[in-house]
Amino acid sequence: MHSSVATANFYFLPFAQTLEIIAEAGFAHIELDLYWESGKWAMAQHLKDIPVREVVRLVNQSGLTVSSIHDGGGVIEDPHTARGFANPQLAAYLDQLGYAPGCIVFHTPHRQGGCDKSWWQSISDKIARIAESYRSSQTSVTLENMPIFDGYYVPLTTPQELFAFVSERLLGVTLDTTHYAQMGIDVVEAARILKEKIRTIHLSDYLNGKPHVFIGEGSLDFVNFFRVLEFSTLRSVTLECSMGFLGETAFEMDPVIIIDRLRTARSRLHAWIEAAQ
Repeated sequence: MHSSVATANFYFLPFAQTLEIIAEAGFAHIELDLYWESGKWAMAQHLKDIPVREVVRLVNQSGLTVSSIHDGGGVIEDPHTARGFANPQLAAYLDQLGYAPGCIVFHTPHRQGGCDKSWWQSISDKIARIAESYRSSQTSVTLENMPIFDGYYVPLTTPQELFAFVSERLLGVTLDTTHYAQMGIDVVEAARILKEKIRTIHLSDYLNGKPHVFIGEGSLDFVNFFRVLEFSTLRSVTLECSMGFLGETAFEMDPVIIIDRLRTARSRLHAWIEAAQ
């Protein structure tokens, strides 16, 4: 199992500097978050207009290994097709990378407007086939649990629904701790339900409605969370939290401080895992 850092945490910094910071903090692995934008949402904006070949060159130059790729899409553009589920650059990244990442993470698909459960039933097999097409003996493919968004229909929002869906297919789960906490779902119970299918974790804390809090600064019970996981099938735990303590704004912080925060996060993560085992 690897501990890694989500590169999208540093969307406000140049991508090359992002890699330098992660490597300097002592990490060997990253989750490479792909650029994606739709309406008011955007992800990994520091990759905008950078060719795929150059992104991969920078990663290789940094000495870091891509343990997982986060597709980053998921908003379905047409209710009758699966267009928008997969990032259009995903195949190019896999081709350029030159090795198989341990996991490819897709968002649970969601659709704006009046779509409902019948829409999801009509498209779910198409979604599963697209996701499964990226699976190999070396690469797991997962769906990440997503919260409910205003104006959107989001399927598979409970651990039970997500478990049932991936269990019928050759898919796993990326458990995002904040996303369940946002919905009032206990993350320890979610991990207990999903543990057989969890391949990666998106780890962040949660406090009084504030998402993606620096780990250990919120209210989530991470010792018991890790205690119920199945480590033999867990490929990576990815830090996907703010790099600032409560009250700090990450994009106003000096890189030296960010490096220190990353080291603190890694220390806390390893302490929880040791306490749980």
